[in-house]
Amino acid sequence: MDRDTWNQFVLKHGPRSGRFLQSWDWGAFQKKMGAEVVREPIEKDGELVGVAQWVRREVPVVGEYRFCPRGPISSVSVLSVGEKGMFSRIEPASKDLVPSGSHKTHDSQPANTLLLDLSKTEEELLAAMHHKTRYNIGLAGRRGVHVEFREHELSEVWQLFEETGSRGHFRLHERAYYEQMLKSLKGECHAFLATAYFEHHPIATTLMLDFGDTRTYLHGASERVHRKIMAPSLLHWELIRSAKAKGLKWYDWWGVAPADAKGHPWEGVSRFKRGFGGEEIEYPGTFDVVHKPVMYRLYQLMRVVRRMM
Repeated sequence: MDRDTWNQFVLKHGPRSGRFLQSWDWGAFQKKMGAEVVREPIEKDGELVGVAQWVRREVPVVGEYRFCPRGPISSVSVLSVGEKGMFSRIEPASKDLVPSGSHKTHDSQPANTLLLDLSKTEEELLAAMHHKTRYNIGLAGRRGVHVEFREHELSEVWQLFEETGSRGHFRLHERAYYEQMLKSLKGECHAFLATAYFEHHPIATTLMLDFGDTRTYLHGASERVHRKIMAPSLLHWELIRSAKAKGLKWYDWWGVAPADAKGHPWEGVSRFKRGFGGEEIEYPGTFDVVHKPVMYRLYQLMRVVRRMM
């Protein structure tokens, strides 16, 4: 199957959030990073009814498994998963696509996210925001913050990612991962940086990805010393305005804590995202379809032990 046919199917039948993970372009990027990627078209009676882009992963001692992020993608109600490796890890778009007997596991992608409808006017979008979000956008502008979109200049803002990762106690990929993402994804699936400057100094940045009709916020970073300037608020507002001007339909915040979750590690950043308004959607999460039960139980035990260390 060629790239255009694959991407057209993904865009037509894929989930509203995270379709880019099943794009041909994302698979090519993963290959550049050394991953073994297998694209599997699924046909029924000679008609294409599904696609699955698998990433093969090796686990010492117990063997291998394959992972299909935000997939498989299907145009029919039921899609079978072939038996390959120890298990197949999948992320169905709806509960009715979860295979019977599969095991719920730790979510690899955000199960909850927030989608902003870009068909609304700027006035309507502003009116739907929390009043503090509108105020912070204006405050950053009055303080002289300005926003620039750049393709590959990660070196200028990498220290912001490192500082934010250390402050928030979350693990970053290696710098080379993001550099390759910006280098590889520059076609239909397009990654880019947007940065907010204050007095010619970068104080907030985001790594974004456009695919189809959706702009997705993948990663963000900011400088703590200038947090009262509220640069991230203006940064996202300019990204929203830019997406509208480009003709995109959705702005995907790519992950929020469940609305009723207390003490969730994403509680603070979710409050920031929800300040912009939008529609909250939820996915079933990540599931393992087990092919070798004995080895799978050993794999689960190894994961428990590793977390305890």
